[in-house]
Amino acid sequence: MCLELDKNFKYIFSKEKYFEDVLKTQGKLTTIEKNFGHKYDRKRIKIVNSKSGLVDDKFYVSYKWCEKIN
Repeated sequence: MCLELDKNFKYIFSKEKYFEDVLKTQGKLTTIEKNFGHKYDRKRIKIVNSKSGLVDDKFYVSYKWCEKIN
């Protein structure tokens, strides 16, 4: 897991990291969370700041749910 997002790199949303984090904090996944994860998995994110980004230019995602790509 990356500790924060760096504007010098590119990132994608990872449904696995998202699901893992939601399960850890809430104990279960809702249908909405499952659908969101599947819909945006592997999509590029636009960095907003070191702790969050935007997927599909409208949904905020945590740095915890992102993977750095080349």
